[in-house]
Amino acid sequence: MSNKPSPKRTIKDMVFSSSLYSSSLKIRTPKRLLHTPVDVIPGVGDKADTLFKGCFLLEGVENKLNNKEPWLAQKMPHHWHRELHRFNWVRDFSANGSDAAKRHVRALLTNWVHSFEEYEPLIWDPDIIARRLVNWMQQSPFLLTSNDGDFNYKFLRSLRKQLQHLQRYCRYFAREKDQFLFYLALYLGNVCFTDTQPQAHRLLQKLMAEIEKVILSDGCHVSRNPSQLLETLADLISLRETLNRMEAPIPEGLEQAIDRATTAVRFFQHGDGDLALFNGSKLMGEGTCDQLLAISNILGRSPHSMKEGGFERLKAGRSLILFETGLAGRPQNALPYHGAGSFEFSYGRDRIIVNCGAHPDPESPWHKALAATAAHSTLSVGDANAVFPAPVKEGAEGPIQVSVEEEGGSLLLVYRNPCFEQSAKIRHLRRIYLSSDGREIRGEDTVETLDPAADTTDFAVRFHIHPDISISKSLGGRSLLMMTRQGTGWQFLTSLSEAGLEESIYCSRPGEKRHNKQIVLRGRLHGAETLTIKWALHQKSDSTSDSKG
Repeated sequence: MSNKPSPKRTIKDMVFSSSLYSSSLKIRTPKRLLHTPVDVIPGVGDKADTLFKGCFLLEGVENKLNNKEPWLAQKMPHHWHRELHRFNWVRDFSANGSDAAKRHVRALLTNWVHSFEEYEPLIWDPDIIARRLVNWMQQSPFLLTSNDGDFNYKFLRSLRKQLQHLQRYCRYFAREKDQFLFYLALYLGNVCFTDTQPQAHRLLQKLMAEIEKVILSDGCHVSRNPSQLLETLADLISLRETLNRMEAPIPEGLEQAIDRATTAVRFFQHGDGDLALFNGSKLMGEGTCDQLLAISNILGRSPHSMKEGGFERLKAGRSLILFETGLAGRPQNALPYHGAGSFEFSYGRDRIIVNCGAHPDPESPWHKALAATAAHSTLSVGDANAVFPAPVKEGAEGPIQVSVEEEGGSLLLVYRNPCFEQSAKIRHLRRIYLSSDGREIRGEDTVETLDPAADTTDFAVRFHIHPDISISKSLGGRSLLMMTRQGTGWQFLTSLSEAGLEESIYCSRPGEKRHNKQIVLRGRLHGAETLTIKWALHQKSDSTSDSKG
């Protein structure tokens, strides 16, 4: 019996946990996999050393268990257990490659099969079971023994049983918007066994339909989460390489999806090579994006705009602005991030203006706080959050309007933000100008009250500053001086009598909480009036060469 936290049981859980349902999953166990799915994400062999010692650092939470199986961990949060049972960590043992690593991970898997052979909530949740199955199949050359022994039988029996359960779930219960991973696991599971191959063609067709749903026409992931996009791109490339290894034809839709997703990943890359922090995204680690882009075999430049995803990209000189418009709306069941009108700004390899990031545990107060509008570099109104409008039909014009004009290499973004009209009766207009050399940014935020009877409305324009940037106020208080790690100086100016400098928090990776600063420009509307706040960033010095970063 596991010591994981017990989620609330549903009617489905009761059905799946019954002895009648469990007995219906008993099927013939083959001796081997016909094919080996490819994993394009390399493991880290050095991590296996800490895993040997029972130290599992998952989603930023570390737990040490000496000579105990990790699923016996006490008082660990749900999101730690979810990551544990996905078995992403198996690729680190595989990268280690030693006989000791094989023996250790086989012992862990044998214990897991014994403990969780029957359905159990959370551990058999569809997203967890699907990722676990993909990982098990991809690492099967490392896991399986050469003599068709007892481990192989238990491992393959459990794999088949989980596959059958996932197939039934998808047939009768699945309502998730993103079912790509479900059908990836089902397709690989069916094509890798001789007796289930007749179902593989139908499942491949269903998988291709799911790919079209999750990779939008401009390449953005349906979640609008850049790191989720990168993980899906890795799965798509792994699928393509698996088909190549099988000498099977590559569906045209798969190649097109890889092309679109690769272009979108480039769109979200800052000068340091990692991804912007929008909608729950996280940093992927130095070189991770570039390595995946290299094996995609897709060349090309970043687009300037992603209309369906709802983002704009302004690039001039060494400066880059990534801006979330929300154009085309957001699905109502999308993750609740409220960053309408927010932007991130980097110069060369230095991130300067950022969003605050995300927390991996949906049950944590930090998750809600980091999803709030105030955790983004944009306008916030009191305690209200910006609410994206519902998706618009193709060809129709939605309530959000955005345009980018170019003149002589300089760029002007104009953004009409209706996302506070319902929650705070406020209309917001944001203008951002980027000079052709990238050394000057000028902005205007215009706020208008839609309620004539309103007394006063407090709002704030926030600029969260990356923790690596040093920042200080001038004596007058209307300007601030910033210095990057590369030695580039910037001056922030505002039309207000004073620019506030307040504490903030930066969570770019699971488990990370770095203290940083935020520039806050506060305003108050009296009744039905309109107020414009102007601000600017001017480069004061650049000690780096234009050929760098």
